[in-house]
Amino acid sequence: MTETGSPEQVREFSPAQYIAPYLLLIVGNAGVQNASSSERPVLFWVFTAIAALGALSAVVRLRRMGNTHRRRTLPVWTRFLGLLLALYGLYVAYRVVADIAG
Repeated sequence: MTETGSPEQVREFSPAQYIAPYLLLIVGNAGVQNASSSERPVLFWVFTAIAALGALSAVVRLRRMGNTHRRRTLPVWTRFLGLLLALYGLYVAYRVVADIAG
């Protein structure tokens, strides 16, 4: 018998796996831009939490992508998607920190 929950299984790659981190980062970034911390603090912190969840989701996705790339070869454009996700995550983190500080 084969064990279905074994960690040796490699998940099939799909670009749709990147949608959730991007959407969380986009919503968090838009909310932080529109709800300043001085005028609407509750909304600001809600959107900051959404952006943080997006950043955490992006980190998990990038780690899984790196593990998948080590185990088998995938097209180069998948690394490009990962690079874009990392750069956008850093941009959103910068915007959130700048709005908290300023």
